[in-house]
Amino acid sequence: MPLQEEQIREALQLSGVSGIQNIQATGHDRRDRAALTRFDVRKQSHGSLALVEKCTASEALTYENKMYKHYAGKDVPLPKVYYNDYDPSAQESILLMDHLAETHRSLADWEVPVDPVKRAAIIESIAQFHAVSWGSREIAPPQHLANLEEYLRHLGYLERDYQEFKKRNPYSFGDEQFGLYEESLSGLREQAPAHMERVAAFRNTTLIHGDLNVGNLLYPLSTQGKLCLIDLEAVKLGLCTEDLMMLFVHDLFHGPEATFRIFDQYYQALNQHIREIYDDAQFAADVRTAIMEGIFFPVKLYTHYGIQEQELVSKSLDAYRGMTGITNQESRNSL
Repeated sequence: MPLQEEQIREALQLSGVSGIQNIQATGHDRRDRAALTRFDVRKQSHGSLALVEKCTASEALTYENKMYKHYAGKDVPLPKVYYNDYDPSAQESILLMDHLAETHRSLADWEVPVDPVKRAAIIESIAQFHAVSWGSREIAPPQHLANLEEYLRHLGYLERDYQEFKKRNPYSFGDEQFGLYEESLSGLREQAPAHMERVAAFRNTTLIHGDLNVGNLLYPLSTQGKLCLIDLEAVKLGLCTEDLMMLFVHDLFHGPEATFRIFDQYYQALNQHIREIYDDAQFAADVRTAIMEGIFFPVKLYTHYGIQEQELVSKSLDAYRGMTGITNQESRNSL
């Protein structure tokens, strides 16, 4: 059941919002199982707050709600949450948070190359997000990283998708392109035992966003605002480079050399926030792993959903050709 006005007022006051004059619903939407209601909160100081309430039909607190609870009180670039609870009588998970549509824009319309100042802000925000859960054991690994057997099964699914992709051959690929996928699968299987030993020890792992595309990063219109990551439904334990692969290869790809320099900027920013040693060699290996797995994302889009994204395929393979052998030091030397 949606929150009543008095509940919203109380939640805001508990979060330090004072002088509330009026709370008015300004719009309603539905997204799958969720009902969304937008609110305009007028304050006596003539200021206002834009809020959105998300009520999701569920038998227990949703994973997204749990993730917002996980990050509560941590220094992370997320929208401010004022209410986060489960209503057992209505069987709904309820979130009340800042609505950023009027103050921010997604990166969906951005073109490459990204302005260096904006790019630095994005990199810093991602590094902050990863750093707060660096080495954390609070969240169990996802199913495919539960143990070596599960990970090898996961690689088997990648191969199955690839074989179907190869059979249909929607882009008229030849031996060179198919050879990259097969080389990648071989490399992933070869390193699987060491990779899973490292994951089991939570060594240089973190909670990643899991769906860090240009639509899930909101950049402020004002210089006083802060960049925000949104939609936490896919947060999971993994390698930090998986998020980088999605954002800076699948979406905002600057070419292999420039993209590795972007990755290195992230690496430098991350190491300002974490206490553990995350050395160059491990980071470079994680970049390779993320790319080797990442090239199968557009393959899955095609084989499972019939989505043809030739540009996405091309960017992924270009990253594989140009980035799986370069090291951080080589990247810095090219600056």
